[in-house]
Amino acid sequence: MNLPFSHPWVLAPTAGVVLLVLALALRAHLRPGLGVQVVGQRPLWQGLGMALMAAGLGLGLAEPRWGLPEFPRLTVHVVLDASRSMTVPDAEGRTRWEAAVTALDRIWSRPQPGIRWGLDLLTGDDIPIHPPGEDRTLLREALRAVVPGEVGSPGTSLGRGLPQVAAQIDHDLPAVILLLSDGEETWEAPEEALNHALEPLKRARIPVCVLAYGDGQPHAVPVRAQAAAAPGPEPAVSTAHPDFLTRLAQATQGQVFKDGEDAAAGLQALAAGRLPLPARRSLQPAHPEVGAWLALAGLALWLFFSGKTLARWRPILLLLLGLGSSRLQAQGSAWAPPAVKAWLAQRAIEGGDLPGARKWRPGDARPAHVLLAAQIDLRTGFPEDALKTLSPLVGQGSPRPIPAWRAPALLLAARAHVESNRPAEARALLERLLLEQPGQREAIHDLQTLVKDAQPPPPPNPKKPPPP
Repeated sequence: MNLPFSHPWVLAPTAGVVLLVLALALRAHLRPGLGVQVVGQRPLWQGLGMALMAAGLGLGLAEPRWGLPEFPRLTVHVVLDASRSMTVPDAEGRTRWEAAVTALDRIWSRPQPGIRWGLDLLTGDDIPIHPPGEDRTLLREALRAVVPGEVGSPGTSLGRGLPQVAAQIDHDLPAVILLLSDGEETWEAPEEALNHALEPLKRARIPVCVLAYGDGQPHAVPVRAQAAAAPGPEPAVSTAHPDFLTRLAQATQGQVFKDGEDAAAGLQALAAGRLPLPARRSLQPAHPEVGAWLALAGLALWLFFSGKTLARWRPILLLLLGLGSSRLQAQGSAWAPPAVKAWLAQRAIEGGDLPGARKWRPGDARPAHVLLAAQIDLRTGFPEDALKTLSPLVGQGSPRPIPAWRAPALLLAARAHVESNRPAEARALLERLLLEQPGQREAIHDLQTLVKDAQPPPPPNPKKPPPP
């Protein structure tokens, strides 16, 4: 069972400490010493206060989780079956490969804020094609060059390929595997393959979401000349096994999608936290401040029943307690010098910790910090916030000589406009950058991706030859 805590193991020792404190407090209450009676202390109530402080410390370290994330975030590792059996035309009149590629085209043709995509091909082993990133156009073009049955080892080995994919995934980041396959295992028995795949997937806590193709009836596999001469475990007759994929998804707490539209909606729900992920990869925000509030309540209770010794200090301590509570109330905006916040945010980005980068996002007007804040806004799916952040740096006028931050600011603003479906504004910014700094390579590359190639004019009609 996945408890709603980041570190649930802290709860057991915390409970032991709380019980020990309460037992000692009860003993002191039943057999109070002379000093306790003279001072006027209340051991039972003070023990209860100390128990609350210990419980608050443990609860804060355990980090309870609830609510929705501040921004969508998910890494989807697409695993596409590229074996020869995917050429069978039993997917509603199309081949299984064509149906799978069409589903991915539908998913990648729309903006997917907060989702990074990786691509692997699955045959007899795993073939990495593209590491996780946000360039969906490159992924779509990469599939155009793939011919099923002509890459990697022959056949399909889900029991060997999926563990190889799981070994590439970060242990703590929110991630899922999207498997598009017909479910036919050709290297080992289905039960053995399922067991070999489930053990590393469960250990890494990676859900597998599936899109199954094929009608479940035996069909002859189309044979190519190159494939006919290649030996291997690929059968001449292929039968899709969607039930195998369903068992795989259920065993890893994944989902079975009907088509590309259903997959796009389901992945967006996972990225937004509306559907749960395993505890290690949970998108729910942690709330350690609950433990701090409980500890402060315990401290106040302990001070109130401390007797005559702390009577004079009680107002000062209560004042400090109030200042601490007001500080906790403003815990959403962590205070630190701008340079320290920028350093912590940069380290968080390099480590893939987007919540940490969002927490330490710098807010001062230094150009380097403004660029870092805009980059964090873009990485976390807030292009409009990035444009507001960059507005002081991307105005019409530019100081002379042109500062080093001008080109990165215009490039980031153009990217934000593209993610907001405003290619015309992005094109205008890139053209402005090329006017200010002719020959800027990255601007030229980005502008070429935005401007569609002009159709060449039709050839002139050939003149009819004169009659002989």
